[in-house]
Amino acid sequence: MKLYENVVIGNFLYGLGHSIGNAIKGKQQLSVINLLQQTPADKELGDMLLEFPGVVRLIEFKNRTSSLSKEKDRCEQLSIQIGDNDELQKISRDIHWYVETEPFKELCLNNINPYLDAFSGNESKHTIESFIESITKSVIDPEIKISSSKLEAYLALVSTCQGEGEVGTGGLIVSVGEEGLRYLQFADIMQLRLQHKDYVLQVKNEYDSIMRRRPEKEKKLDRGHSMGMSR
Repeated sequence: MKLYENVVIGNFLYGLGHSIGNAIKGKQQLSVINLLQQTPADKELGDMLLEFPGVVRLIEFKNRTSSLSKEKDRCEQLSIQIGDNDELQKISRDIHWYVETEPFKELCLNNINPYLDAFSGNESKHTIESFIESITKSVIDPEIKISSSKLEAYLALVSTCQGEGEVGTGGLIVSVGEEGLRYLQFADIMQLRLQHKDYVLQVKNEYDSIMRRRPEKEKKLDRGHSMGMSR
């Protein structure tokens, strides 16, 4: 059986959203969900960058039946760059994860470990379900032990040793709460805006969704233009 990474990712995100939605019980929750797979930022960072106030997770998804040689090289390069730096090792093992699935006819084995330990042969720390639960617990009761500057520096290190160090990708902040869904755009996913308390407070108090209905007048103008071009 072939289980493609994007299928796992889609269901992982659905499960994470469901888990966090149940846990927040109508309270306001800000999040940034960056699905980077098959974008330029995929090479620099990984498949997914999740950000919540006080919580960051960089995750790589793989199917064991795929070629893992490039991923092993990336892991080795990162290990070399980190070296014996205990602080960087701790940051990496906290926020940077590897999720590998190995599907069979009636079950699917997981290798879910910190990225540095992805190919160490260690027993998987999680199933998909328990990994989602661990992220949810961190989001609901965050313990900010790593400064935003150190988190950003780690992501910069990853982007440098796995690519050219230039990500240049924007993102959306999603707010979920009693008022429903709202969105706010920002210019650079590497800035980790939700790690700054003042910015989070500003967003909660001031912003309105960027998502708007297209004005009917503009739609009519476009339709007229299209008709004119088709003649």
